[in-house]
Parts: sequence; structure tokens; C-alpha cells
Amino acid sequence: MVTRNQHDGGSSSGWWDGLPAAVKARVQRPAPAPEPPAPHPPEPVPYRPTVVYDLTRLAVLFLAVALANLLFLLVALSFLSGREPFGH
Repeated sequence: MVTRNQHDGGSSSGWWDGLPAAVKARVQRPAPAPEPPAPHPPEPVPYRPTVVYDLTRLAVLFLAVALANLLFLLVALSFLSGREPFGH
């Protein structure tokens, strides 16, 4: 449906009021959506004694291997020097 031009090229004040309701509803901006609530800060990571326990076991294992290597090298060095390993 075509409506006649009420202003004949003059001022366009009130042009919005002359539109049919269906056109106004289709052209209007949608209402802004409510903002989602602010996210909660992340909870702190709980203390995990099992990780500390596992890392301590690993450190003790490395220390034991290092001491065993040292003992082996000392025994090998004593054989190379021509003496008994534990001096008899």
C-alpha cells in the first residue's frame, strides 16, 4: 500500500509517526539484552600433598642413584689403582 506524501519534499518532522505499526515493529532496534552476570573469579587451586609427596620420592630416587654411581666409580677406581677395593 502506498501512502501519499504529506510533506511534498519539505521538512520531514513526524515521518516516523506516519508509518504503519507493522513497519515500525520491523524496523525498530531490538531491546538490548540484559548483560550476563559477571563471572566468578576462579577458585584457588587446593594444596595437593600427593604431588609434593611424589616429587619428594623422585628427588630421593635421584639422590640414591647419584650415590650408587659414586660408590661404583670409587670401587672401579680402586681396581684401576691396583689395590684391593677395601684395603686388606
